[in-house]
Amino acid sequence: MTVLFGTVEYFEKEIVDQMSTEKLQNLTISNSLEFAYSSVKNEIMNVFICSDIFRKDLLVNIEKAYEKVRSSMVGVD
Repeated sequence: MTVLFGTVEYFEKEIVDQMSTEKLQNLTISNSLEFAYSSVKNEIMNVFICSDIFRKDLLVNIEKAYEKVRSSMVGVD
């Protein structure tokens, strides 16, 4: 299945992928999640070049992805 850039599913994968990087593996799950979420969000806000309207849509999807990943990890820490 192809996941399209900017979708909630895309950002879920990005967050989980970042959480599994070597530099985040020594953190608790919740700290790793927060760091990965902030990293993805900052990338969209400060690095990715797009219109403000598209950026707002991406940020909404990042927030939804964060909530989905967070709710799937309840009690995992």
